Amino acid sequence: MPEEVHQPVVESPGWRAGLPAEIRDNETFVPYKTVGDFAKAHIETATKLKDAEGKLGNSIPKLSPNATPEEREKFFNLLGRPEKPEGYELDGEDKNAPEWTGYWRNELHKIGVPKDQAKAISAAFNNQMKSMVDQHNAKLLKENSDAATALKTELGDKYDASVALVSRLWKQWGKTEVDFDKAFATETSANRITMMRFLLNVAAKTGEDSSLRASGQRQQQLATFMTYDKSPAPPRRV
Repeated sequence: MPEEVHQPVVESPGWRAGLPAEIRDNETFVPYKTVGDFAKAHIETATKLKDAEGKLGNSIPKLSPNATPEEREKFFNLLGRPEKPEGYELDGEDKNAPEWTGYWRNELHKIGVPKDQAKAISAAFNNQMKSMVDQHNAKLLKENSDAATALKTELGDKYDASVALVSRLWKQWGKTEVDFDKAFATETSANRITMMRFLLNVAAKTGEDSSLRASGQRQQQLATFMTYDKSPAPPRRV
């Protein structure tokens, strides 16, 4: 019995028969059995494409490493950078020196920082600086307070009179209108307390500390001391 020969099955092009010959057998159309299937798929694809175009329409292409200066300027401006440095509004600029504000506007513009980010950066920077200054001042105040407490313990009931004496000597011999405490307000406690000890030692050796021995009342007994430079001999205490 002769062997049966199977002829290859040729699939009918169906609705694709109406397409131009050059695209009729394109694999793009093969999965769709009817014109309706193809039309539905086309609608879905068109909808997705429209959504993608909407999203890409607001996107900013990545800046090329070989971008020209003009391309860089356009790129940074699209990111939100002002066209000119003067367009920045920095935090605290009404309190800062114009030179300070002008410097940072130029630098931020050169780097390409967007306007909103520049204001946020300047606010963070100002807050950090204020925090550092506050901590520094608090440290000085604590050092002064601790040093004053130590000196007060050392001097006991003579502390208040000693402070008054130091302030009087500071004005008398320093010829300054600035009060003693104000003169050292921004200094470390070491400078302030060292100067107080120095003036108290001078007062003790020259007799100026008489107020400590007379209930805070300074005795007028140093006339000779006031004119010691007219005599080669050292001043004599009365």
